[in-house]
Amino acid sequence: MTSTVLKSSLGVFVALAMTAALGACSDSAPAPAPAPAPVAAPAPAPMAPMTPKEKTMALQTALNNNGAKLVVDGVYGKKTAAAVAAFQKSKGMKPTGRADAKTLAALGL
Repeated sequence: MTSTVLKSSLGVFVALAMTAALGACSDSAPAPAPAPAPVAAPAPAPMAPMTPKEKTMALQTALNNNGAKLVVDGVYGKKTAAAVAAFQKSKGMKPTGRADAKTLAALGL
């Protein structure tokens, strides 16, 4: 009776080993691993509001990019006002010399 149990146990062992071997040699590729969950990028830090000097410097830079020859110093003086008026005139706007919303938009600011 011992040999029957041994044969039976051996048969189960061989069957399990063959099943595992057949699974490893299968023609089908293993299922791909699931993609990792996307990680949200951190929110950008809020920008500090620009000071009036920084706004004027940005305006002077934009005017220089459009043909003016200003010193970018952040001072809205006579030369900056004249450059604003010249830019406004070149765009068909009323040349006021004040950088209003329409002028700023035309400058890309």
